[in-house]
Amino acid sequence: MNKNRFVCNWALSPGHLNGRMSFIAGPRQAGKTTLIENFLRQKSIQGHYYNWDSPLVKKRYAKDPSFFTEDLSLKEREWVALDEIHKYPKWKNILKGYYDEWKNQVQFVITGSARLDLFRKSGDSLVGRYFLFRLFPLGPREVLGQTLTIENEWQPLEKDLLPRFENHGGIYEAVQQLLACSGFPEPFFKGQSKFYNLWKENHLSMILQEDLRDLSKITSIQKVEQLLYLLEERVSSPLSLNSIRQLLECAHDTLNHWLLALEKVYLTFSIPPWSERLSRSILKEKKVYFWDWSFNENVGSKFENFIAVSLMRTISAWNEQGLGPYFLYYVRTKDGHEVDFAIADRKKIHLLIEAKNSDTALDTNLLYLQEKLKVETAIQVVNQKEVFQHKKPGVFIIGVDRLMGLLL
Repeated sequence: MNKNRFVCNWALSPGHLNGRMSFIAGPRQAGKTTLIENFLRQKSIQGHYYNWDSPLVKKRYAKDPSFFTEDLSLKEREWVALDEIHKYPKWKNILKGYYDEWKNQVQFVITGSARLDLFRKSGDSLVGRYFLFRLFPLGPREVLGQTLTIENEWQPLEKDLLPRFENHGGIYEAVQQLLACSGFPEPFFKGQSKFYNLWKENHLSMILQEDLRDLSKITSIQKVEQLLYLLEERVSSPLSLNSIRQLLECAHDTLNHWLLALEKVYLTFSIPPWSERLSRSILKEKKVYFWDWSFNENVGSKFENFIAVSLMRTISAWNEQGLGPYFLYYVRTKDGHEVDFAIADRKKIHLLIEAKNSDTALDTNLLYLQEKLKVETAIQVVNQKEVFQHKKPGVFIIGVDRLMGLLL
């Protein structure tokens, strides 16, 4: 596996950043610290790493807010990595001061496990001073050590896709290992389900007891943990807030606050329904997924969750490299016609994807909505190897190995 991960190709490229700070956000233990430490170890890189969870860093800052400048030669532009600074009071004002004073001498990179992007608001003092990038759990092509680059925007048209639906050796086996042990580096490379189970409990406890409590000021941690298990049962289904609110015996606003907090700390993410130019569509109910797809015990839900993360990884890469904006939706009508995923821009859907763990019979909803919405390409992906069925113009049933060969 490439130790620098795909995000290095863009988030740590001075030419692309043009002097701006690089924000790298993502789930805890997804590899952000390892990423930046490996990057700074390169012989050609002059840089310094500071973890704001460290008492030593806090002590140095208390004595001198510009403490990091003591370590710089200032003879050439150097990198300064500030990890978890978002946990510090008024961290945005601190970064604004650093950037405005040292932007010509220092290339700043900011890493953190909380949703740095959710802290952005209108009037944000950091606007125009940074680009945001995300580091996701590992994907199959990463673990196989394949070089991941984006030369051109993927245009999901039949004439472009058909030649690319070729089998990619080793990807199916990598997907099965990822489904078993998650895409987080430590349990994945350990490769043992018993270790993953222990790691999962420890990982969840750290996020709930440390990150969530510190960042959201939530005191009902047990209720939030109960919410997580209710969400696990509802992966792949539109989320009814009212039914969950009744089970948890909490107010609607409180439940929304908890759901947003779970996204802030990168435990979950949500995708909305597509409603543009679709009569009788569901307008409000989102679907919630876990960044750790192995949190799900149901094999079908786990596979759909894995596909959701894989699509989010690819769409984020497109957007972060200036090819977007693209968004991930699901499609569902009040008549019950539903497709799991839709990749769209602000005007139209480019691709429909239905995830099936084993069913290779064409889903009639996929066919119906492809025709109804006039989508050029619709794919049913199954958790099998070397499956390829061209059902009709623009409609395919393919194995997960073939789809993952097209994604990042």
